[in-house]
Amino acid sequence: METTTVRNKIISRIRHMVKSAIIKDRRFLDDEQLIRSEQLAVLEEIFNANVRDAEIQELSSHFAAILQGDHPCHLAIWGKTGTGKTLTLSFFLNLLAEMARAKNVPIRHEQLDLSTPRPCFRALNDLACLLGASKRYKKGISLEELMLRIEAKLAGYRGYLILFIDEVDNVRRDRDTFLTFLVRRLPQRINAKLVLVFASNRLNWPDHLDPRVKSFLKLNELIFKPYDAVDLQHILRIRVEKALRTDSVERGVIEKIAAMASQDHGDARRAVALLAKSAFVAEKAGSRITLDLVERAATELDRDRYLALLRSAPTQLQAAMAAVIEATLRSNGTPIGTGEAYDAYKRFCRGVGLRGMTGRAFGDLLAELDMYSLIRSRVLSRGRYGRTREITIDLPQELVDKIHGAIPPHSRARKHQLDS
Repeated sequence: METTTVRNKIISRIRHMVKSAIIKDRRFLDDEQLIRSEQLAVLEEIFNANVRDAEIQELSSHFAAILQGDHPCHLAIWGKTGTGKTLTLSFFLNLLAEMARAKNVPIRHEQLDLSTPRPCFRALNDLACLLGASKRYKKGISLEELMLRIEAKLAGYRGYLILFIDEVDNVRRDRDTFLTFLVRRLPQRINAKLVLVFASNRLNWPDHLDPRVKSFLKLNELIFKPYDAVDLQHILRIRVEKALRTDSVERGVIEKIAAMASQDHGDARRAVALLAKSAFVAEKAGSRITLDLVERAATELDRDRYLALLRSAPTQLQAAMAAVIEATLRSNGTPIGTGEAYDAYKRFCRGVGLRGMTGRAFGDLLAELDMYSLIRSRVLSRGRYGRTREITIDLPQELVDKIHGAIPPHSRARKHQLDS
């Protein structure tokens, strides 16, 4: 009897979701599911609505020299996550390549995706694979050998070579070596006219470079500002038209999502994610997307985003977050210092058998948690006693408890640490 009841519940729920479906093509609510040609077609519609028009004009002015036989300087693109840096540049470079080929100008563009942190060796290895200098990842060879392979592969090319280095700040070890090779050594060893394009979410990224690297790193800069409400409305309308059924969105919903996104972050990806979540909540409720459902979806999305981030984070980042939560519990919710957090981190590592990192490396983990808005930290001056970092968790307690429970290993190890 119990099996039949469960089966009926499953059948009934699936039938309800199918009957209430308002999403006709879910892929257009997630760019990762679109093939390249579909991505470019959507981008063209967005740009035709004058979204990112100023930035495209700047890119056109910068790269126009190529069609005149001149050599443009390197370019740095700054902007927050979700402001369209990568997609805009990818679209532009594809169009530029078409124009160059029509004028018989030899051109090649490649994108090195550094979306996850890696050392210089891994970044150069990825570049070698991208250029065809290596068919698979190599181990046990030197940086010099990798550099020679890249140079040898490009030796016969005499046209324009545009290398787009996305998330360049994620080269975490020997960053100066990586940039010295790209900016100083490689242009002198190959015949191609090399144009480097760097993209980063961090405006202060060049500040941490060695002064000798900064002295020869000559860049034009382009800043992508967060999307405003009008831009986001254009983007959302195109997504609604392609992804949702006709008349499935109540009047004012697009404007509300765009206003919420522009006020909070100006991130197009998160705005589209809120639209997708609202559509899913509406399907469960068996209704159109209403203003009230958008509010509910926003609350669920915030909770889900933090949990998803922690579940997919590296083990050491999870351990650092667990340590901050546990130190805050010991302090009864008052702000804690770096020392207290690090002591809690060492206890956590001992309790779960994890190799602890140095205090300096732990400070980098705290900075990363702050960047993700999982914690909030500020540096306080104590005069002759130096400076200290004050750390707080500015999240609802219910969400903190869920984040704590999502960090493996679970309660037994942490309860033992709290009781000790």
